[in-house]
Amino acid sequence: MHLTEHKIDLCFDGDKIIITPHLPLDSFIKAKKDASHKLLLIEFFNGDISCTKICADYTEQNLAVENYTDHLVKTAFGKNEVPTWQDFENFLEERCIPRSRSGLREYLETIGVEEYDPLEIIKKTQGRMAEDDQWIRLEEI
Repeated sequence: MHLTEHKIDLCFDGDKIIITPHLPLDSFIKAKKDASHKLLLIEFFNGDISCTKICADYTEQNLAVENYTDHLVKTAFGKNEVPTWQDFENFLEERCIPRSRSGLREYLETIGVEEYDPLEIIKKTQGRMAEDDQWIRLEEI
């Protein structure tokens, strides 16, 4: 008997669990573009080094991730190789000013964002934080 290792992606849509074959980033992008899904390509950098690429499918709320470094603290999801949509949302929020920060309203007004929305904040700030050299580049595809 010949056993082959296959990777799968699991998605829970609130009613059912959906199991799909895991696709490499380029194949994921092509399949989702062919299906006319709303996609966002996120590249996570440490300085000028690309550490992680993420393609987020906003239509089905799933993603594909490719890491380019073995340094887990420099990747978007650490040792998590199959992040969920919730992990993705948490990652975006971690690259923003905390929701509970004093002066949040003034900060949002200063950068031109009407409400606390991590993606909109990152569009303005590139997800830059004072305590590290990591940042994010976004591209709608």
